[in-house]
Amino acid sequence: MAPRLSEALGQPVVIDNRPGAGGTLGSGIAARAPADGGHLLILNTLPHTSAAGLYPKLTYDPVRDFVGIGKIASTPYVLVTNPKVPAKNVGEFIALAKSSPGKLMYGSAGVGSATHLAPELFKIVTKTDIGHIPYRGGGPAIVDLIGGQVQMVTDNLFSSIPNIKAGNVRALAVTSKRRSPIFPELPSVAEAGHPDFEVVGQFGFVAPAGTPASVIERLNAALNKVVNSPEVSGQIKGQGAEPETSTPEAFDALMRNESAKWLAVINQAGIKPE
Repeated sequence: MAPRLSEALGQPVVIDNRPGAGGTLGSGIAARAPADGGHLLILNTLPHTSAAGLYPKLTYDPVRDFVGIGKIASTPYVLVTNPKVPAKNVGEFIALAKSSPGKLMYGSAGVGSATHLAPELFKIVTKTDIGHIPYRGGGPAIVDLIGGQVQMVTDNLFSSIPNIKAGNVRALAVTSKRRSPIFPELPSVAEAGHPDFEVVGQFGFVAPAGTPASVIERLNAALNKVVNSPEVSGQIKGQGAEPETSTPEAFDALMRNESAKWLAVINQAGIKPE
């Protein structure tokens, strides 16, 4: 998006990747940046908002210290199992889990990751007892899923498609309420009788709190123009996501809702802060 955003704003857009601590390192730097419209943060609302319940020494508030600019894309996750698991759909998997509480195991990319919190919400909604094995990243979790060391993983849909088509894993359902355009034959968990379950990676831009409303409006207009352009929307779809735009106010509301949702899951699941 950076080249197109640079054109729309009439100034250079420099990307400053700051990995580490589940994204909180980069978010902390952005929270402390000048509120002048020249410092933006791109984020996924799930890990960004849930950080408040996972990192006791967080130096910023994921919601109050930022103001929304707008949404750019969303993408569902997918529940995949080892093919030897005797469950062909979500209903059968839930029945299997209830018949042997604590015997089935799911792998995740680590404590507090989206691939950890999504299955915990699944357990809460379906009232099942499924064990958790955290890995150092999603790749090792998928390797052990294929090898049969764990029975289920909630993975990024786009990256799972090759393993699904090769028969290495079995896809049960997508985590969005609606089916995904990139895998329309795959039902949603909501379709399986659990309308309260929804997990979607929702991406957007924010700025430090205090950034003037006039600046936010200008940034939102530029962002929406870029996302809706054929080139960028096509690239977003090519990565398995759906291009989406919003007003700054709508993205602020989304951040508040996601924060309440995931902090409740962390509390109810008894996930301990790192």
